[in-house]
Amino acid sequence: MDMEHTDLLEDILRGLPQRALAISRSVCKAWRATVDHRRLLRADLLPLSVDAVIYNIDKIDAPKLFARRSTTRYITSRVDYLDNRPDYAEVTGEIADYYNGLLLIETDKVANPATRQWASLPPLPCACFRREATCGRCYSNRYLIYDPTVSPHYEVFYVPRVPRDVPADVACSTEWPPLLYVMHVFSSVTNCWRERSFRREGDAAGTMADMNSDFNSDGKLYYSAHWQGSLYVPLRHDKGDFVMRIKLWNDNYQVIELPKGGRGSLFRLGKSKKGVYCVQDIDGRCTFKIWLLSESHAGAIHWVLNNEICFETAWRTYPCKHDSGPWISQSLRQKESLLEEDVNLEVANKYNDAISKDDFEWDSDDENLVTTVDWPKKGSPGAPAHLFWCLGFHPYKEIALFHDDYRSATFAYYLNSSKVRYLGIMEHDYSDVAISFAYTPCWTMDLPGRK
Repeated sequence: MDMEHTDLLEDILRGLPQRALAISRSVCKAWRATVDHRRLLRADLLPLSVDAVIYNIDKIDAPKLFARRSTTRYITSRVDYLDNRPDYAEVTGEIADYYNGLLLIETDKVANPATRQWASLPPLPCACFRREATCGRCYSNRYLIYDPTVSPHYEVFYVPRVPRDVPADVACSTEWPPLLYVMHVFSSVTNCWRERSFRREGDAAGTMADMNSDFNSDGKLYYSAHWQGSLYVPLRHDKGDFVMRIKLWNDNYQVIELPKGGRGSLFRLGKSKKGVYCVQDIDGRCTFKIWLLSESHAGAIHWVLNNEICFETAWRTYPCKHDSGPWISQSLRQKESLLEEDVNLEVANKYNDAISKDDFEWDSDDENLVTTVDWPKKGSPGAPAHLFWCLGFHPYKEIALFHDDYRSATFAYYLNSSKVRYLGIMEHDYSDVAISFAYTPCWTMDLPGRK
């Protein structure tokens, strides 16, 4: 394409919304080159950088933020603005799920912490909705899907669990998950819930009776992952743990067994650069195996052991001091002061300018990284019972985040190089971290149904 036509194409593309511009890159090489070389795409508005961990404590407190210092000055984790109810700041705001900068709060709201836009979901139409607090079937089983590079719209999947009141003889003879799994899906396009059926490929995990432990499982069981058009949802079984791979493009699903040898429900699913990972707790303290889900050209699926890590050396090596790392916990004063300011594109520009000037990078060659190659693979007998948790994955780099529950120290573990970087102290007031996600701020200000 000659320069004159390139200039004309640039003028046309420059008038497109950022999302349409992102899609236009896939039209042809000439269009992609024009978008990239002329720097037309505002990638800094999209959720492409992990700048924080957003988390809940005991599922009853407002979300908290552990982040780069620049992030704590521009984004608040408080959700007072939901329904204009100040009590959300102190007594509620439970995170049900997270994806690409968007939070699913409790069961009926989505919120963008960066822009402070939010929207309500209508009531779930299933028969047990009114008694979901006690039936167990509707607990921790809503999953959010949102990709602002493709569309401003989002979906929420409600995946029903085994009913409580099934007669014992029926439960023992009925497969689970069922051959035809009927789920409810909310779409912001239609602003309503609709039934959507998925047909099982292959065998079930077991029977309904085998799945009864689903009701009392640890909340960490319910982390999901989204990869290449499929939603991966954990499934608890008395004889083992499984994942449902829900194929959104053809309305099929299949059951995949998780690696054996872990501590019951203490595993976590996540998505990183290479695909879907499973972090498996080996000793209930500080030792983990990290598996990558692999699929052959013939369609065979299996787990490949990617890493083994024991963090005992980490808590012996790094100081337990506040303000000792590149990341910090957001203070109450910061949270409150930010709520007094309006959010607009100018704020997004200031944020991205501040981020570009701070000295934190995810570069694996950083001098602050420490190799773990020589670290012991198992914890020492009689060592202090430091409990480590996986906080989440960097979606665009091979990095998993881990947290020492005892000293509140937080680490980035680089899966490709087996190196560790100390991030800082993530405060949680001596209470357990109930749910956490690696947070990628999204500054697109077009949330459907926003209030």
